[in-house]
Amino acid sequence: MAKRNGALTLTESVFLELRKDILTGRLAPKSPLMPVELRERFGVSIAVIREALTRLASQGLAIQSPNYGFSVIALTLSDLNNIIEARRINECAALELSIARGDVVWESNILALHHQLEQLTEHPIDDTVQMNDNWSDLHGRFHHSLIEACGNPVLLEICSRLWNMSELYRSWSVSSNHNRPASAEHKAIMEAVLSRDTKLSLNLYYKHIKNTIDDLSELYE
Repeated sequence: MAKRNGALTLTESVFLELRKDILTGRLAPKSPLMPVELRERFGVSIAVIREALTRLASQGLAIQSPNYGFSVIALTLSDLNNIIEARRINECAALELSIARGDVVWESNILALHHQLEQLTEHPIDDTVQMNDNWSDLHGRFHHSLIEACGNPVLLEICSRLWNMSELYRSWSVSSNHNRPASAEHKAIMEAVLSRDTKLSLNLYYKHIKNTIDDLSELYE
């Protein structure tokens, strides 16, 4: 049993590291994920690597081809539109439920995470391409805090998978638009949510996630 638990711990570690590399753009779209190379990098067995890669595929961050093995997903504008549409349906539903059901603890968590997010920059100093890992982590936690009071774990799991897929596109779009007022968007959404203004909250939230498409459009022209 101890060995099994150890294997799970190794898999989780490899999975999280590769997930971060993909979401921050260190592993570019379509990059091959070679088990032999990854085994050397992480110093674990091929079985652990394959399990981690399978988890990445289940989250929509990698694909498995019978002939070519695993690779980071490709990015297309049509796929992004589908992801954003799915996010609009699912995350807005979760947000509406959270506004109706959220308590004072939920409100406090949103405020705290927003405050922490405001203290960080999206990019490291003197680097306009790489994402700030701490900012990316807090960004995801802030978005999750908005919808986590919905009370539906199945809906939250769907939202989490869609977030991962969308985050890859957002990271890819970083170099295309440095003037987007993301901080102002976050603040406006937070204020509308805490005011329990459902209509305004949903409108602002959808516009926020849709901006990813606008940021990326020029990359596909």
